[in-house]
Amino acid sequence: EGFYNSADAGASFHYNLPSNYGDVHVGVYNGEGYAKTDPNDQKAVEIRGTVRPFATSMPILRGLRVTGFYFGDNYIKDSERTRGVAQVTFEHKFLNAGYDYIKAHDQTSIKAVDVAASGWSFWATPKYPMENGSSWEALLRYDHLQPNTTVTADRTRTIAGVAYWFPHQGTVSTALMLDYDGQTFNNFATAQPAQKKIAVH
Repeated sequence: EGFYNSADAGASFHYNLPSNYGDVHVGVYNGEGYAKTDPNDQKAVEIRGTVRPFATSMPILRGLRVTGFYFGDNYIKDSERTRGVAQVTFEHKFLNAGYDYIKAHDQTSIKAVDVAASGWSFWATPKYPMENGSSWEALLRYDHLQPNTTVTADRTRTIAGVAYWFPHQGTVSTALMLDYDGQTFNNFATAQPAQKKIAVH
C-alpha cells in the first residue's frame, strides 16, 4: 500500500529473548528508502518487538506470535510520517494465519493537513498434506484500508485461491495455483471501478 520502504540505509541493533520467547529490533535509518538520497537531516527510527508467549509450552501453541512495529520519521522538521502496526500470527503444520492492523500519519509539509490512515488485514493458508508427499493448500485474505480517516472512502480486497503442491522432488518444490483477486473502491472522490482477476500460477 506504499506505507513502507522495501529497504533503507542505516544502523540497527537486534536482540533475541531467552528461550526463543521473541526478539527486539531497533534501528535508525535515512527514511527515504534505498532508491533515493537523503534530502535533509531527518532520520527514521524503527522499532519492532515480537513475543512468543507459549515458546516453551504445548507444541500447538508455540507458533503464536504477537508483534508491534513503530516507524517514526518526518518529511521535513515538524511534518510527521509515522506508522504503527500490531500483528498476531499463528504458524502450524496445517495452518498459517495472521491479522495486521495499521495506523499511519502523513503531513508532507508544515502547512499541509496531517492525513491519518488506518486499515486491517486477515489472511490464512490452511494445508492438507497427502501420504504421497503432495498437499493441498488454500489461500484466504481480506484487506480493508481507509486512506483518510476523516472521509468515508475505503478500499477492500478479497483474495481466495487453492493450490496443489506436487510430490517433493529433491530440492525442487512445484505447485499449481488458481486464485481470485477482487478489489472495490467505495466513495472515492474520483470514482474507480471494481477490479476482478482470476489467474493460474
